[in-house]
Amino acid sequence: MATEELRVSSLVHASPNRIYAAWMDERRHTAFTGRRATVDQWVGGRLTAADGYIDATHVMLDTGRRIVMTWRTADFPLDAPDSQVEVVLEPVAGGTKVNIHQTDIPEGQAEQYKKTWRTVYLDPMKRFFASKGAAKRAIREAGKKGVLPTPSEVRRGRRPILGPRPGHGPDPQIAEETLVSKIEDAAETVAKTAKKVVEKIEQAAAKAVESIKPKPAQKASSKAKPAKKASSKAKPAKKAKKAVKKVKSAAKKSKPAKKAKKVAKKAVKKAKTAKKAVKKAAKKAVKKAKPAKKAKPAKKAKPAKKATKAAKKSAKPARKAAKAAKKSSKTPARKK
Repeated sequence: MATEELRVSSLVHASPNRIYAAWMDERRHTAFTGRRATVDQWVGGRLTAADGYIDATHVMLDTGRRIVMTWRTADFPLDAPDSQVEVVLEPVAGGTKVNIHQTDIPEGQAEQYKKTWRTVYLDPMKRFFASKGAAKRAIREAGKKGVLPTPSEVRRGRRPILGPRPGHGPDPQIAEETLVSKIEDAAETVAKTAKKVVEKIEQAAAKAVESIKPKPAQKASSKAKPAKKASSKAKPAKKAKKAVKKVKSAAKKSKPAKKAKKVAKKAVKKAKTAKKAVKKAAKKAVKKAKPAKKAKPAKKAKPAKKATKAAKKSAKPARKAAKAAKKSSKTPARKK
């Protein structure tokens, strides 16, 4: 039977001893994976994780350094033997590099388990060891879900090496993740093949364009084209004249001029109406004033005043003669 292998690694911000201790502790193993896990802390002991989807047996344990185990999932074919998993905890600056090397994987399942190691173990371990508060929260959430193992829980014996555990089918969440990964991989391959096809088409088109050479008649016609360009250069004057005419006509037809004309016409009309109104008002005033002048007969009925005025005028010469006589009597006679 053909098999595959995989390698996955990730940096976790914790010491190798802390990671090893959490791996071997059922409660913390359940908390950082987020699903039910059971762990026997000895060689030959059993490890189950992801609610029974993963079933393994410890083959070698090197405290704080290495964990080796036989490993299978519910997706393994019934006749497929267990795969071999080696987890190496390598101390580096800033934490621990967790290296996972898995061999003897059934054909076509390596990519699926790459994502399983990342989603079930490596990425949750990063979050779990980010801080003490994060670890406590993860344990609290696992307790609320009811997946934390209890001390009184009865231990199960070691499962047979071949075949999945009875009564356990594939995990639906992991199955969904594998389906998504397969679809993504298929989309990537389709995109790559499409790119290659497009590149080949472009290369073929470029070669076809290079192979086509221009005919002699086409060359002659291309040489005779400058005359047209020269004639086109002689046209700017005509275009400029046309542009000037258009500008003038636009200036005449421009909206401000039209508005000014309309305003002027309105003003003239208003002035005419005002003149007519003034004339009408003057005529009315004249008509009203004339009857008052005719109705003054009292002036004609004053003969006494006129008589007194005439008497005064007639008496003036007598007065003047009397004054002259007085003056002549007063002045002495001139000496001879």
